Amino acid sequence: MAKYQKEKITLSNKFVVVRLNQTILLFLLLLVGCQSRNIQPKSTGTLYFPLKVGAFWIYSVVETSITQLGGQTNTLYQLKLLLTDSAAASGAITYVMQRFKRADASQPWSSIATWSARKEPFQAVVQEGNISYIRLAFPLTEGKTWDGNALNNLGGTDRCPNGTFSCDNYRVTDLAKRFEGTGVSFDDSVTILENNDNDPIVKQDVRKSTYAKSIGLVYHEITILEYCTIGNCIGKQIVENGTILKQTLNNYGGL
Repeated sequence: MAKYQKEKITLSNKFVVVRLNQTILLFLLLLVGCQSRNIQPKSTGTLYFPLKVGAFWIYSVVETSITQLGGQTNTLYQLKLLLTDSAAASGAITYVMQRFKRADASQPWSSIATWSARKEPFQAVVQEGNISYIRLAFPLTEGKTWDGNALNNLGGTDRCPNGTFSCDNYRVTDLAKRFEGTGVSFDDSVTILENNDNDPIVKQDVRKSTYAKSIGLVYHEITILEYCTIGNCIGKQIVENGTILKQTLNNYGGL
């Protein structure tokens, strides 16, 4: 009888262990299942460059011209970009981008140029006239660099991967960060530093663009200054010629 009870207890314990193992396994499977459903595909950054026929962007632009003789002149105007058509070629869709300009909202738009834009699997390209620039290189990662002039013959003064100094390196900064501009803010943006040449003796050439997720370009800034390099003005950063442009998005739609 005692032997029977002992064997019964042993079988009972084994049953408990098996049921416990089954419960743990079921819990782990449920946990993995929940986690797999919560995993989101890693963003490549393509949403920072949306393209769609009918989409438009309207910017407020302040352009400052500096000359040694004429001093400083500020010009304010509005710039409109409108995607009017598209065509598929070589695995990508190219969008026709019409550019318009007006002094203010009370004036009619005047057409000033026709550009194009396309988004390929690994890059976003804007063709300004006959010159193509790689504005974004996918996937976007903080600190990533690429030659923005790789599709044209303009070259540059930055070091290329092969060691030569003929590239114009763009660099990703502030990826997936909030952008605060003059009267505007966007929760998810990326800034591309297109040039950062700060020579205290000769010149300053700083260019950067900020793109917001699902919106596109929201801010663009250019500062190009040439310093006096003759006589007593050397090293004093006295501007002989220069241009400062600040382009801020104030309206968009059609995306």
